[in-house]
Amino acid sequence: MPPIETEHGWLLIYHGVHDTIEGYVYSACAALLDLDTPEKEISRLPYPLFKPDEEWEQKGEVNNVCFPTGAIVEGHTLHIYYGAADKRIAIASLSIPELLKELLQYTS
Repeated sequence: MPPIETEHGWLLIYHGVHDTIEGYVYSACAALLDLDTPEKEISRLPYPLFKPDEEWEQKGEVNNVCFPTGAIVEGHTLHIYYGAADKRIAIASLSIPELLKELLQYTS
């Protein structure tokens, strides 16, 4: 999904995959890229933004999937649409200022 311009940089929401003993786990992740040189990473969360926790995210066509596919910005709120276990579509909402504050704690 396209990055979102913020005062601190381009906010990038993407999927990450982690190989576990029980198979792959797909999670939503977040990074911040430089506005002028977006190939330069400013920050990346060292943990998933959100991961499959609910049963309907863990069991489906493909198990253990939270796969972000789109987002809408409404004021200071980011609504992230994601596929859940390749069987459902869900939405997660969060505060953009709080996410940026958290991201800026992990600058490169």
